[in-house]
Amino acid sequence: MKAGVLHCRCSKCFTVPARKRVRKRVPALTLLSLPEEVLLCVLQCLSAEDLLAVRAVHSRLRDIIDNHSSVWARVSFRDTWPSPNTVWLFERAAEKGNFEAAVKLGIAYLYNEGPLLSDEGRADVCGRKASQFFSLAESLRSPTADPFIWVFIRPPWSPTGSCCKAVVFDRLKAECETNRRGPLLHCLARVLQLFDEDDKRAEALTLLEESSQSGCLQSAYLLWEHNRKTAMADPGRYLQFIRTLRDYAAKGCWEAQLSLAKVCSSDNPLGLEQRACADLVAQLFRSCPPVPRLFISLSRYILVDWLVEVTTMKDFSSLTLHVTVGCVDRYLALRSVPKARLQLLGIACMVVCTRYISKDILTIREAVWLTDNTYKYEDLVRMMGEVISVLEGKIRTPTLLDYGQVLLSLLPLERLSVHLFSYLCELTLLYSALTTYSSAHLANATLLLTRALHHYAPIWPIQLAEYTGFSKQDLVPCAVLLYVKCFSKDAPKDYRHMSLTGVKQRFEDEAYQHISKEKVSLSSPDMDRSDIHTFFSSPSSNSKRRREESLPVHRGSFVATPTAELSTQEETLVGDMLDWSLDTCSGYEGDQESEGEKEVTTLHYTHYDMLTVSSSVHPRTPNYTAEPSPATMTVSVRGTKMMKRSMKERGAPGTDRESPFPHSSQPTSTAQATPLSRVSALPPIPLHS
Repeated sequence: MKAGVLHCRCSKCFTVPARKRVRKRVPALTLLSLPEEVLLCVLQCLSAEDLLAVRAVHSRLRDIIDNHSSVWARVSFRDTWPSPNTVWLFERAAEKGNFEAAVKLGIAYLYNEGPLLSDEGRADVCGRKASQFFSLAESLRSPTADPFIWVFIRPPWSPTGSCCKAVVFDRLKAECETNRRGPLLHCLARVLQLFDEDDKRAEALTLLEESSQSGCLQSAYLLWEHNRKTAMADPGRYLQFIRTLRDYAAKGCWEAQLSLAKVCSSDNPLGLEQRACADLVAQLFRSCPPVPRLFISLSRYILVDWLVEVTTMKDFSSLTLHVTVGCVDRYLALRSVPKARLQLLGIACMVVCTRYISKDILTIREAVWLTDNTYKYEDLVRMMGEVISVLEGKIRTPTLLDYGQVLLSLLPLERLSVHLFSYLCELTLLYSALTTYSSAHLANATLLLTRALHHYAPIWPIQLAEYTGFSKQDLVPCAVLLYVKCFSKDAPKDYRHMSLTGVKQRFEDEAYQHISKEKVSLSSPDMDRSDIHTFFSSPSSNSKRRREESLPVHRGSFVATPTAELSTQEETLVGDMLDWSLDTCSGYEGDQESEGEKEVTTLHYTHYDMLTVSSSVHPRTPNYTAEPSPATMTVSVRGTKMMKRSMKERGAPGTDRESPFPHSSQPTSTAQATPLSRVSALPPIPLHS
């Protein structure tokens, strides 16, 4: 058809084509098509490596990432450490407010682990950098948070005169001369308190006063503790002193809350009514945060048992052990850790906690030796950075022992019973199943079991119920679980088929009156039959001897643990506890008894030939008053005392000082590392969980 030729519209020369439906193309959805607010939320969840990859995709993404500080402040550096190639990325994130980046940079420069610098002037350069990022990390935390950077610069310092810790201390002190920051002044004071010189201790008090005036609540409380003995000599001054403590507690200082609860438990210096005083103490137990549940069983058991042996050998306090295990559990609740690095996590937490609590610390070189050199020096340094960054610098949290101190000041026990209470407290650390309860709940259940095993009557007085807010009904399921776990038929074994009994061996010492060897039971020949069943009684009743003091306390805000979560064995004991009546004036005439209930259930446990628990629970019969069925639990403990040797006898490094600049090679992979090694009378032997 030639151009310019016109045609008619007849059927010969022209045909109108049929109309076709035109489909519109749907534009592809990409990150660029998202609203900027949504895009920021996505970018804030990325790791540093992924953030750099996204930044290189498009100019708009690069502009958004570079112009929004919140992206850099929340970027994750998980399992990433500063290196010569990535140090600029860490520094940029730290300057934008990233706490994890600031902490890792401070520790990396302090120990010269990561950024490679020349040997000339190393301590001065690293100390200047470390002080910069430590100060930045402390400024990024809440004003009410407990300062933590002093843990890393505390003595012992290197005697050669070129110690990086001393350089950091001097740099922070110079910074405080121009900017009176309360947290930094607090850290400087905590460091000076660890020296033996009187002039440095006096300077520490001056710094605490300046820190308190700058608004640091922790410094104000430390001054209160320092002046406590002097104030107790004057009754009028002491009253004002306690009112000051109450003000600190109201502002959120947990240490002040604990001290106030202990003071009000043993005395009533504020002159409050009994109900008001009880509510004040109960508030401490009600404010206990819940502990996230852990799903690690045997591996965690082996780790905690090993940490108990390290604590015993180094003669650390039980508080150090509890805080260490608390740090391990909080880390495991937030991060997943392979078994090959579980021991590294445990020993890193202990290194940090000994620096925070104890005067005698666990050095990094000693910690590496305790793992049988499974890990390198730099591996432990980096894990310390991971722990501090994940826990956001919060090392000390309320423990079972803290609530136990309040309970023992409220209603003191005999010395042997106190040792039993401490023994049960350390046994609770081994079992992840008990982490479903808060520390306050577990402390009360431990006291309930202690009083039952040593035949205190009443088993849970009304005073304890009022001052703690926990009735016996609330505590029975936890106490049963505690009893079953602590006195189970057999202790877990390692790959060498050796029983893991670190806690038992620890309490075989004479200092604890060999409490783990003591034979305890819930019955005695001179007790009434109803008193024998006190522990297995209904929560609403108590022993016949103190029935008039056993009025139940209503606590609608507390919910007992459902028995459906317990095992069959535990359900049996819980059922007996909740349903067994001590009322000798009435029976269960209306109940029907099945064939299974007519038989006597007997539970026998053997704890690796060292711990034997026998529990015979007879079912209740319709005619209970005619033939009461005794329930007896007997615990017999037999074992040998653990031989404790010093580090020198075991061939440990003969120094208590550590250098912040070790001569170490590049980090090695621990993927094939042996998970655990035990502390025993022989050199450390690797364990396989």
